[in-house]
Amino acid sequence: MIIFEENVEKIYPGTRLGVLIVKGISQKAEWQKEDEAIFLNALRKKYEGVTRKELKKQSPVDAYAAYYKRFGQSYHLLAQLDSMLKGEKTCASKSPLLQSMFFNELESMLLTAGHDLNKLKLPLHLSLADGNECYQSISGRELTVAAGDMIMSDSTRVFSSILKGPDYDTRLTPDTRDVLFTIYAPPGIDAFKVKTALLRLEERIRAFAPDSITELLQVLTVMSR
Repeated sequence: MIIFEENVEKIYPGTRLGVLIVKGISQKAEWQKEDEAIFLNALRKKYEGVTRKELKKQSPVDAYAAYYKRFGQSYHLLAQLDSMLKGEKTCASKSPLLQSMFFNELESMLLTAGHDLNKLKLPLHLSLADGNECYQSISGRELTVAAGDMIMSDSTRVFSSILKGPDYDTRLTPDTRDVLFTIYAPPGIDAFKVKTALLRLEERIRAFAPDSITELLQVLTVMSR
């Protein structure tokens, strides 16, 4: 289903890719403000007394910080976590599906993307951008992928990258029923952390969509050439 291209195997051996496919998701459940309050309270307890500098040295954040630094950038989830802890940011989406993914991402600090599976044409490919790839961001803005960034594509186009995030065409909407979640884990992050996050995300989805079916839950590892 997912093919690792040779350039990724040469440059980023040890990369993990977490894959979760859940089908038959009903999104009739309503987003609950109370759920966010409970989650935020737990998040504050988890990171109580931990500075941003200290967090950057902890796994898995240290691996992302190293990856982003190669491109002169900072790991954006750190800023989002800061904003949530300070009460400056809330879950912007009222979708329980998007809320589940957002909460899971901040809880694990593992970079996660969600896509409408029915908008993709298999097989999928994980490769490195040459710097000429373009797609429409999830907000609708046209963007160009940075050369050397890890990207995901199907048989027709690039639909996601680590630095730029998921695309507009495959975004999760209220009509999405079958979902592909991917966790991008650069070298230095162990498979157990990735699988734990996938299981927690599956649990969150089952809480509001108990009839959904998990078709695949797997952690793949890029081996060296």
